[in-house]
Amino acid sequence: MKFDDVLKQIGEFGPYQKRVFFLTALPSVLSAFEAISVVFTFNIPNHRCAIPGYPNDHFHVTNTSYASILNQSVPRQLDGTFSKCRLYSDVSNDVIVSNVQDAKWSNRTDDGFNETSYSASRNTDDCTKWVYDHSVFETTIASDFDVVCDRSVLRASSNLIAELGCLFGTFVCGFVADRFGRKIPFYIGGLALVAGGFGIAFTDNFIALNVCRFVLGMARLALWVNGMVIGMEIVGPSKRVFVGIFMELSWCLGMLLLLIFTYFIRNWRYLEIALSVPSIFLLAYWWLIPESPRWLASKGREKEALQVLEKIAASNKTKLPEVDDVTSLLDADKCLSFKFIFTSRELIVRMLIIFSNMFVLCVIYYALILNITNLAGDIYINYLLSVIVETVGFGVPYFLLDRMGRKPVYCIAIMVAGFCCVISLVPDILGAPDWVVVTLSMIGRFCVCICYSVIYMFGAELFPTVIRGSAMGMGVTFSRIGGLLSPYLADVGILIGGRLENSLPLVVMGSPALVVGLFALWLPETMGTKLPETLDDVNNLHSKRGCFCCQKNKPDVRETIVNRNKDALASSPC
Repeated sequence: MKFDDVLKQIGEFGPYQKRVFFLTALPSVLSAFEAISVVFTFNIPNHRCAIPGYPNDHFHVTNTSYASILNQSVPRQLDGTFSKCRLYSDVSNDVIVSNVQDAKWSNRTDDGFNETSYSASRNTDDCTKWVYDHSVFETTIASDFDVVCDRSVLRASSNLIAELGCLFGTFVCGFVADRFGRKIPFYIGGLALVAGGFGIAFTDNFIALNVCRFVLGMARLALWVNGMVIGMEIVGPSKRVFVGIFMELSWCLGMLLLLIFTYFIRNWRYLEIALSVPSIFLLAYWWLIPESPRWLASKGREKEALQVLEKIAASNKTKLPEVDDVTSLLDADKCLSFKFIFTSRELIVRMLIIFSNMFVLCVIYYALILNITNLAGDIYINYLLSVIVETVGFGVPYFLLDRMGRKPVYCIAIMVAGFCCVISLVPDILGAPDWVVVTLSMIGRFCVCICYSVIYMFGAELFPTVIRGSAMGMGVTFSRIGGLLSPYLADVGILIGGRLENSLPLVVMGSPALVVGLFALWLPETMGTKLPETLDDVNNLHSKRGCFCCQKNKPDVRETIVNRNKDALASSPC
């Protein structure tokens, strides 16, 4: 009898399991708050150089006298708007005030003075103070810390630091989860989310702000990965699809709720406080969620594993079958570490394919987010459209995965996403309307969201329990490396220039999606199978290879690999 067989007998998704699952899904909502709120809190509003020595300067021109002062202080750009980064070098407050009454500074040209030619002959310098348009947002991080002009690179650097936090969180917490349990890194992630959320709201130092963003990046990935693992390991096999999809939809729910918060709260500090208040509930999680019974069994902690299983059986009004040795449910290798993944050729290939797909998914996802700027109009409407696309994309797999299988849904989606990015080059060459590129990017994003719904569940089903947390943590680490690279890859078009500036980054990022999609065809289908517990289970897994409709059975056991694993375990000091 295997662990999944026990769950089938005592109940796959009873009241206790539902409570634990929904508790582990809630942090996905809160993580979305912190991950996506940067779209609003770090928004760079319209701005221009401030008039030196003019205390009442503001963005909008209110009268002709003020317009005259502004005209003699700040040069205009080619589109007629005032410069965002340059100021006339010969401007001082005394000169401005004394010349307001001077005819040569007015709009009159009857005295032979030409304002345009006069302005063109004046030297300009970089400005050091700015005024901002507060019609959309009262304040943002960019306006409070003047992250504009030469300092605009600080926003990209801050985003990079947040991604480094994600990288740290996935890399470290994955190994901690396999060594010390899923619950510890999950709870630490909750503490970090509370501390970072309130910390960022009250800081007046840009370095401290970035430290908080690093902590928040670490927190949201620790919560996401370990929440997903706990949720999948406590429910029966028939409910794993629901768990995977609901975790993604929880993220979308967080994005939708964020829209409501940001619409009514336009001050970024108040917004951060409002978004952080719900995370205080996470402090009680140590007493609300159990440790994963699968992990407890894999570590030989029989009494604790049985206690969790008994709670599940009691809530389902069923009886736990007699189990002499809970570890026999897994036939688990208690001391197996992540390095043993390299003793199986099967696991090595799976690891390379899953990791490469996670990497490319993250790159193309952020590339398509950058392309959303092609949508003209209100930022809230554009954001709502993107949330709708993501929600539908994350929800569609729920109706497909148990009918078509994991592999065909994933492979078709990622190759369509790559194709839409690559084909965006054609509208640019033919001079098609902008909405064509926008439509292609939205279809691509829709497909990428489908892939995200599948890849974490698919990957978790491909690795055995004893290394599942480490493997998924490493996979997400690779994806975050893609997140680090995506802002720089998105600048390929800017560096090269030309009329293909907008589509070239999409081509560069979409092409690898086609390649890794073909690699994914090699992966075995996991629909209807039990979660593998050991490396032997992995090697004995029957696979679908090549096509979607044909099942090719592998040989019973690869004796050399099994023997190598057994020899390695026998020589282990554990």
